[in-house]
Amino acid sequence: MLIALVSTLVICFLLNVPIGFALGMAALASLIASGTLPITMIPQRMVAGANSFPLLAIPYFMLAGSIMERGGVSRRIVNLASALVGHITGGLAAVSIVACTFFAAVSGSTAATAAAVGELTIPEMDKRGYPKSYAAAVVSAAACLGVIIPPSITMVVFGIVANASIGQLLIGGIIPGLFLSMILLITNYIRSKQLGFPTEKKQPWGKRWHTFTDAFWGLMMPVIILGGIMTGIFTPTESAAIAVVYGLFVSFFIYKEMKLKDLVPVFYRASLNSAMIMLLIAAATPFGWVMTVEKVPQAFSGAILGFSSNMYVIFLLMLIIYLILGCFMETGAIILLVVPIFAPIVHSLGIDMIHFGVVTVVALAIGMATPPVGIALFATCGIAKITIGQITRKIVPFLVALIAGLLILAYVPAITTFLPKLLFK
Repeated sequence: MLIALVSTLVICFLLNVPIGFALGMAALASLIASGTLPITMIPQRMVAGANSFPLLAIPYFMLAGSIMERGGVSRRIVNLASALVGHITGGLAAVSIVACTFFAAVSGSTAATAAAVGELTIPEMDKRGYPKSYAAAVVSAAACLGVIIPPSITMVVFGIVANASIGQLLIGGIIPGLFLSMILLITNYIRSKQLGFPTEKKQPWGKRWHTFTDAFWGLMMPVIILGGIMTGIFTPTESAAIAVVYGLFVSFFIYKEMKLKDLVPVFYRASLNSAMIMLLIAAATPFGWVMTVEKVPQAFSGAILGFSSNMYVIFLLMLIIYLILGCFMETGAIILLVVPIFAPIVHSLGIDMIHFGVVTVVALAIGMATPPVGIALFATCGIAKITIGQITRKIVPFLVALIAGLLILAYVPAITTFLPKLLFK
């Protein structure tokens, strides 16, 4: 069974078969090879894997992000970021980073963050003399915050796979997300000084207050979501549904930039993205079941623990595996394939699962901006009309900074666990 499982998966990867179909075909091939297990196990396991109440948060968060993006939130967030940091060296690039930080707290998605902010800031940076490759690199790196700062769809997937508290994971991503945003701002400042990028005119406090009040209603969405989760008023899944209702209210009645005709493309986009993730989760369930039957997690755990007994060495090895896989695979697929193997090791080492979950998401978020298969790179390259090769040279300093931040987060657990422990006593 195991040989059929692995060989089919490798062949599908080589043929560029979508990961969801590849997982299902590999599980099917292993059952056929066993000769004893019925293939009806495949649909049964797929239904069981997708039949989860917490999974409802995924389409709701997808829809809320699409609504807020279409409803004019992204433009107001960029205006607010420009008023706050536009006057420093490399101001427009700093605006992109701050705008991605704000919009990450609305969208929950790296692709949505890269597209929403990049559409507004990359053309402006091009007009002001920034190289297109640098502009796209900054947005790509900062868009990684989309799955770290709550609400985060990736955190929801990890929580379901690892059986960890989704609420604590979401809260645990706040400080690490802000910490990485600060690192990116420092990196951009240094690079902008070296390259001689221009600064923007400093905005008076009256202008800053105006942009803040204009963006206020959009910025309130994450406050409502996290406040409700922390106070126990509603669950993370229920908060996602509330985010949709709030997003519709703001877009229709406050900003008044969404019309009834806009609902069809917004719902279509959110449904399409949600269906892709749900298919991946459903297909990964029978695949994971076959691996469990063949005792792959136990064998892999024994091999890693046999490599070293030092917790820090093993943790570093896991992070390296995440970063390598992130160069070639989609984030959700990595979580579904690797986390069930790593989770027993984490438990045996006594590592806090919330800390491990947040660090995992950070490592995989970096993969979204890492060539050759980085979703943030594809989004920004399409906007800037440049190639992956052009953006790769400019994004290296930001990737180095993000990886340095990842190591700090990994080996200083208090940065991640402080808020969850404080708020979830």
